[in-house]
Amino acid sequence: MIQAWLGRNWNQIKPEIERLDKPYAFQTTRPHGNIESWGNCRVVRVREFADRVEIVLAHEKFSQKQTLTP
Repeated sequence: MIQAWLGRNWNQIKPEIERLDKPYAFQTTRPHGNIESWGNCRVVRVREFADRVEIVLAHEKFSQKQTLTP
């Protein structure tokens, strides 16, 4: 069941995670460098332990940061 969460929208699976009756923690990844992330968050990693669930999220869209010139 947990593997079916991969790639899905965070807002869709959050109720499913809460029904597990386990504490959960999530982390949103950020790109390095001159990249900006935006859009909905998607699940990219799930780890289930006996006492908790850990989830890693990533934004679904990326673009180059625009620098403003004076």
